Amino acid sequence: MKKIVLAAFILFSGVFFTNAQNTAPLKKQFIFSAIKGTVSKPDSTTVPAATISVRFYGGDTSSFKILSYKKVKLILVFTPPSDLIGITKAKLQIRTSSGNTVLNLTGLSTKGLEGENEPTLATVAEAMNYKINIGWTTLANHSRPELQGDEIPYQRFHKAGKGKVEIIPVARYSPDFELPFGYYIDTAEKPEIHQVGILAKTNAYPEHQCLFPAIASGNNSFDPGNHVFGFYATGPTHTAYSEDVWNMLYYPSNAVRATRIYPLKDSTGKLISNSYLLCYEEAKNGDYNDYVFVVKNIIPVTTDPFTSLFNGRNLNGWHTFLKDVGNNADPDTNFIIENNTLHVVGKDLGYAITEKGYSNFHFKIDFKWGERRWGSRTKEKRDAGVCYNIPINEVDSIWPQSIECQIQEGDVGDFWLLGFSTIKVNGIQNVPANHTRMIKQKDGEKPNGEWNTVEIISYNGKCVQIVNGIVVNVGEEASVKSGRILMQSEYAEVYYKNVRMRKL
Repeated sequence: MKKIVLAAFILFSGVFFTNAQNTAPLKKQFIFSAIKGTVSKPDSTTVPAATISVRFYGGDTSSFKILSYKKVKLILVFTPPSDLIGITKAKLQIRTSSGNTVLNLTGLSTKGLEGENEPTLATVAEAMNYKINIGWTTLANHSRPELQGDEIPYQRFHKAGKGKVEIIPVARYSPDFELPFGYYIDTAEKPEIHQVGILAKTNAYPEHQCLFPAIASGNNSFDPGNHVFGFYATGPTHTAYSEDVWNMLYYPSNAVRATRIYPLKDSTGKLISNSYLLCYEEAKNGDYNDYVFVVKNIIPVTTDPFTSLFNGRNLNGWHTFLKDVGNNADPDTNFIIENNTLHVVGKDLGYAITEKGYSNFHFKIDFKWGERRWGSRTKEKRDAGVCYNIPINEVDSIWPQSIECQIQEGDVGDFWLLGFSTIKVNGIQNVPANHTRMIKQKDGEKPNGEWNTVEIISYNGKCVQIVNGIVVNVGEEASVKSGRILMQSEYAEVYYKNVRMRKL
């Protein structure tokens, strides 16, 4: 075959090849990204030794170019015009004496760097040829815990089989900084971090705003052995964990749901076995395109880490206390168990309290208000609460030493420090007294009559109170760090259910 001077064909739409020796596999799918009017990072493959020619066809052929060809190495680039925003495609046909091979080319062209110039997570998934329902199509969404689209509810994983877990960076649209990433294992003290790699800063290309961002150092695989693990990434201001609880505890001002994790699906919507799309939120606008990884060889831990404290049938594991009545006496039927719910009529002042004490926990409870009010509450806000870290030997009284997560109309999430207990909020400690109030920082309460979910994290003296997925109050250096938990009856009808706890 006649030899051709290849330099004349660089950045042309087609080229003829000379014979050369090659046994490497041919890459058949190329995915590029670039800012409009610029040139992408190059990508390459080796072509068959018997290649006669190549030809672009079937789509936007003008946006893909051959950068060079040397010794059967074919290098391609994406060159979107200045008026192209979005996804474009074309094909490249390689002709040999034995037949034709088609390479599929995809390019994602963006407006510019950062902010509103970034592609949506749905667009990123589409460019990667993953048929996944992300759950929204705009750039920003929210970072609350409600599941979105195909998102899974599980946040911890096992290795699926032999070999290593692969964690491949496939997209990054964040500010420009080096980003350590990896996995962590829960220990008795705190999550134990294992760094796998570091995503690179911008160099010749905007590595913080592209598909397939470069790794500055480290690897894209790891072996966790038989451990249960989660994922993390550390930006300049905080570490984002795949488990909400650690985000609430350590970085409550950032996204509670710092990752959304989706089962990986191919272009036809078929599940790719033991593979997931791991999407991080670096700020709080809910775009989840900041750092995106494909993780392979994992299976989610589907067992619920929470155990039920209230069985919905009786008060086993609890006892009741009513003012002027005492323990486990309920002459006016103040406590009614129905439909897996503790219905507190509220006519009497008192509580149901656990027999056991707890330390370092994540507690959840659902509540909603009834209609009836009694005594001093007939013209006041409906009131109740969850008190926790009640010392084991504390005598039943109204109210025992504890920290209370206030449940009161308009004030759900306030701290009440009872029995001379103390805590610091924003560096300020309450004055010890029978009861002092530290007002919530945010509001997450739903309208009267709807079910609300209250969460409490108590961990080595730090207390975080969450209402419907929103961190509303954070305290540190609590004077009581462990103990029993009670649900109040305080002259207002209230319903409690789904009372659960996870040991941390």
